[in-house]
Amino acid sequence: MAYYNMPIAEYVYPNHFKEMDFTQDVYLEFTNKINTKDQFIYVYGLLQQHDWLPKKSDCFIKLSQAHRRWRKHLKKKLQKLGVFINMDCSSANKNNDISDLYRLRGNDEFKIKNYEESLKCYTRGMMLAEIDSPSFALCVANSSAALYYLEEYERCLKCIDRVLTFKNYPLSNKIFMLLERKGNCYRHMNHQTLALKMFSNCLLQLNSTSQMSLAEKEKTKLRISNYIKMCEETKVNKVNINHKETKIISFSGRENKKNSIQTKFVEIKYSKEMGKGLFALNYIKPGEILIIEKPIAGVFKNDAWALNCNYCFKRCLSGIPCSTCVQVLYCDEICLQKAFKSYHDIECSLVCPLKGDPTIEPTYDLALRCFIQLTNTMGIDRFCSMVREYTASKFIIAESDAFFRDMFYSVYALDGNETKRTTSNFFFMHCTASMMVSLLLLNEYNIPHELIGDVGVSLVHLLCITNLNSYASVELPKYIGEHSNVVEFDKSGTFNTVALILCSAYSLINHSCNPNVIVQTYGGIEVTRALQPISKGSQLFTDYGVNFMSHNKVERNKHLLDQYKFSCQCLACMDDWPMYTSLEHDDLSLNNLTLYDADKPFGIPSTTLKKFNEIVYLLLTKHKINVDYLEFLFSFLDVLDSNLKKPCFTYYKCIQIIQRCLYYTSDQIHCVIE
Repeated sequence: MAYYNMPIAEYVYPNHFKEMDFTQDVYLEFTNKINTKDQFIYVYGLLQQHDWLPKKSDCFIKLSQAHRRWRKHLKKKLQKLGVFINMDCSSANKNNDISDLYRLRGNDEFKIKNYEESLKCYTRGMMLAEIDSPSFALCVANSSAALYYLEEYERCLKCIDRVLTFKNYPLSNKIFMLLERKGNCYRHMNHQTLALKMFSNCLLQLNSTSQMSLAEKEKTKLRISNYIKMCEETKVNKVNINHKETKIISFSGRENKKNSIQTKFVEIKYSKEMGKGLFALNYIKPGEILIIEKPIAGVFKNDAWALNCNYCFKRCLSGIPCSTCVQVLYCDEICLQKAFKSYHDIECSLVCPLKGDPTIEPTYDLALRCFIQLTNTMGIDRFCSMVREYTASKFIIAESDAFFRDMFYSVYALDGNETKRTTSNFFFMHCTASMMVSLLLLNEYNIPHELIGDVGVSLVHLLCITNLNSYASVELPKYIGEHSNVVEFDKSGTFNTVALILCSAYSLINHSCNPNVIVQTYGGIEVTRALQPISKGSQLFTDYGVNFMSHNKVERNKHLLDQYKFSCQCLACMDDWPMYTSLEHDDLSLNNLTLYDADKPFGIPSTTLKKFNEIVYLLLTKHKINVDYLEFLFSFLDVLDSNLKKPCFTYYKCIQIIQRCLYYTSDQIHCVIE
């Protein structure tokens, strides 16, 4: 938990108690409580006593004194490092003046042809503007221009249609420009009849425009006439435009309709050494799809809010903002309504204190969202009853199929490692839960007084769960940019993080520094595949942010001990395998093609290796690869597994290429859950 390599939230409350010189007394009293409910009530009362919980002032919610002091201290330190951050979270109101500033900034980016950045500025301006105000309309109109040059024609049309419905569009004399852009969208999409109709409407609108000189009108008419001629020639010649094909993958199996978990290849088992885990029911080949699931919950990281839907996480370049707050965007009215029903009706007034503050981490947002979704679905009374029942029964996932059937257990039965946490860390979790309860009450969320303890206990557990089990969902950037023509195998920064998410089934997969599964995001759906062959009865393994290819053994063990409180005993750790960059090059990696034509010592023909190297070249130099190559890569990896002793350079080079290929073909696959 750090920000610019400096400690943040975990030390806010403990540090203030240290300043007051009674930390040991507080920790002793805290650990002496007989159960978690008593611990929460003690911490909640302590923070109330010292006035360290959020307050409401002049209709605005302000964070606790502890957070404000720590933010001020942090801001000064960052300024000394040349880092300047706006930590003003006191207001989340719509503001047309600020919206106009973002639009002007977007115009500057547009002029230098930085269309993606201009789109982000216009989107931010749209989120800040009052709905249907002139500022809002201008941001939407300008977004259509950026989308047009990004060749996002369908989304451009969506924005133009929205602008044309505004009664107070301030540039009514330039409507012809929107119609011209709309006609060009249809032209590029090969809808020539619609394009001709739109260009005709554009000329009519142009003739009625009085604020243009005759010369300007004639120049515009000539340009549109050329477009009309191009459309007519295309119709005569019947030119077909090749659209990008999308491969559809479907998956059926054991399903939880509420959480959209599907899996028929694995089962949950409990082992003394590693606790719960997922095990293969049959032999699994590389590339086989094991799990398809929608996240239980997710929150955005970085600037992903600007280009992705807050409900389904799909890319939405022509989104709809919330009419009240300034922090969320949705692909359409359907997602907006679903989000409000599920969680945003409560979160809407909480985004101000919780967003844009470096002392508030994404895992806190994620835990609170899980709580709101569960209580909105179950009701606060039923939820708290289940919390008490769970705590008393010591529910074990491997002994019950309820995990896959029940929304509550699929979240709440995940491990939070509470018994392995330090007193300081566990106390901090209670402080954060106390802040959340206070925020909910200030926003008039109905928590009966007798249930405050149960709510606090649940939030502590959810904070521990999201801290331990959440992971970054990544997606392919739509516009890679001119400086991204090199993929470095050991740099995770190549990937574009969209959201911090929590998934039920994937969270059950334990760690290995030599993982045998991999997860990839496809339009808000998480798909887990076998990355290496998995024998029947063997356990599935992912990596918890470190593996032998990118980190040495010391680095891996430090990370795993600090974050997850265990030491890895996988083969890569026991035999201390060298990192990927230090692996010795084998005969295959030396490209000795004559060797394979002659006697095929590995059973691998030269044509196979040649195709593999062609794929590597395409991926590294072009970032372009066809999704159909995945089948070949997984088959090639299976052959390598049978013929080469690990760790082998070519074998793990193939794994690295598969990881990149999955990433760079993610926009070519559409998931269907049957």
